[in-house]
Amino acid sequence: MPSSPAPARRTSIVAVAIAEVAVIAAVAVVGGGAWLLGMVVGAILGVVTTLTVVGRSDEPRPAGEPAPEAQVDSVTGLPTHDKLVVDLQDALAAGEDRVLTLYLFALDGFKDYNDAYGDACGDALLEWLARKLRDAVGSYGSAYRMRGGSFALLAVGSERFTSALCASAAAALSESGDGFQIYCDVGQAALPAEAPSPGAALELAARRAAKHGSERHVKSGRRAPVDTFEALRLVRSRADVATLATGIARRLGVPEAEIETVEKAMQLCDIGNVAVPRAVLGYPGKINGPEWQFILLHTLVGERLLAGPLGMESVARLVRYSHERWDGAGYPHGLAGEAIPLGSRIVFVCSAFHDMTSDRPHHAALEPADALAQLQRGAGSQFDPKVVAAFCAEFADDSEPDLDVVTQA
Repeated sequence: MPSSPAPARRTSIVAVAIAEVAVIAAVAVVGGGAWLLGMVVGAILGVVTTLTVVGRSDEPRPAGEPAPEAQVDSVTGLPTHDKLVVDLQDALAAGEDRVLTLYLFALDGFKDYNDAYGDACGDALLEWLARKLRDAVGSYGSAYRMRGGSFALLAVGSERFTSALCASAAAALSESGDGFQIYCDVGQAALPAEAPSPGAALELAARRAAKHGSERHVKSGRRAPVDTFEALRLVRSRADVATLATGIARRLGVPEAEIETVEKAMQLCDIGNVAVPRAVLGYPGKINGPEWQFILLHTLVGERLLAGPLGMESVARLVRYSHERWDGAGYPHGLAGEAIPLGSRIVFVCSAFHDMTSDRPHHAALEPADALAQLQRGAGSQFDPKVVAAFCAEFADDSEPDLDVVTQA
């Protein structure tokens, strides 16, 4: 087995260095002015030879032979465009009597999603779509991540079989959430009947996908919220705990000028969920797979929206840190204790109480007393103990009957 390029390169450079030292040493024996001349000649010889060796070790690969690492997409783990070209070439060269169909899927709406919610969220969506695509295709075809927001499928078999597989793949690559909608435009090419080469097949499939997009009546229509009213419409109402949050803020000495900021952060703390696929938000069990990446990013997306198109920088800062834990085990930065803004700590406690007392896909609503008990158990680890104590006091005061109403009755 031949040695790898990197060790061979290191060995050659070492050999050159030894030869250079030998030349210098030999000339030094002569003495006099020849010693200095020998040093210069030896150094020049060493540099020239080293560059020659390095240049040979870095010779480009033959055309049509992409580097191995270029054949796997780092975001999705799928084979890349370059690997697809190689596979098409191999299939055509084999000359087997079988029907080979290339399907190209262009994602309509992905660019808007990526621009609105950021590259990290865009990568999370591509990874999510790729996993769905793998599950849909299984072992019946080969899936690829193309350049930009597109995927490909290579399938062998009858038109009826490959069309059904294509329909499953297209459904897997379509996705929606409260703040986005992604449709899939499909183009195909039969090889070698319609296209005698990989380049011709890709060009034909791309042209047909574009035509399909222009003829499709339903377009990706949902976009990120552009004003506060639209943002409030897209999130679950938290008016009840927003009132509690302002009372807690006053109890803890938050300046009056900042109270409104805490209230707005409480109402909009989960605005980043508009970038999360509905299937993830509605998952009935505990989220712990690749889809967890959306949950980790939702506070950053919320900050991006609030500080950008909604123009609420101070609210955005509180939302960014609204899922940091008192013990440092939260996200997105793992801040702990007093390093977390007080407003964010208030929002975290109020948000947790609201979630526990609401029906969710993975649990039924708890009684308020049970939710308060859970907050108290989490004080000192998940939650700031001072905020939990203030919440319990504020909740108790808020729950007392109105004495004036009782008297009038």
